[in-house]
Amino acid sequence: MKAIIIGSTGLIGNELLHILENDNYFDQIELWVRKPIQIQNNKINTRIIDFNKIDEIVKVEADVVFSCIGTTIKNAKTKEAFRNVDFDITINIGKVLAKSEIKKLIIVSSLGADKNSNNFYLKTKGEMEYAVSQLNILSIIFMRPSMLLGDRSEFRFGEIIGKYMMQIFSFLFFGKFRKNKAIHAYTVAKAMFRAAKTNFSGIKVLESDEIEIIANN
Repeated sequence: MKAIIIGSTGLIGNELLHILENDNYFDQIELWVRKPIQIQNNKINTRIIDFNKIDEIVKVEADVVFSCIGTTIKNAKTKEAFRNVDFDITINIGKVLAKSEIKKLIIVSSLGADKNSNNFYLKTKGEMEYAVSQLNILSIIFMRPSMLLGDRSEFRFGEIIGKYMMQIFSFLFFGKFRKNKAIHAYTVAKAMFRAAKTNFSGIKVLESDEIEIIANN
């Protein structure tokens, strides 16, 4: 079995890589990266990709593709640059996968994604989901995690405060509000791995509380 991870250096992607690396379900793992990275595992290889020229890829071979690619408006600097990553590049990846007849795509989105939202971030994520769902891919699963817990490489003061407050008041998130509870990146990655092993055809959206259930069962 072969898996491709796109965005393996990010918070969720890195956790996913460690899970796949230490499990025997996938004997081949291909990482799509912008620049070379050091990997010491014989079943892992890297493929240097110019993500702005993704449509030039002729053929992709894999049993499952995990897309963890994404950025923030703060890091992207502008809304246009953010949309280029979270919509344009993501959709172009999907088109290449559809052309290559990839059967299963598991993609990280966001809680609250809605193409009709007034929030730019959530609207972009919703539009991405809608566009990807129109592609000819047998199985597409959108993961919609809430605020992510985990060790990031960059410092985000506002996010740290938000996570701290959410953890303090986590007891308030129950019932229909459970999906708003912060979730660890490892939990999302574990759920993605388990979802990859299921037989499913069509479009599925997993909210944050469902992600937690899948990861822990």
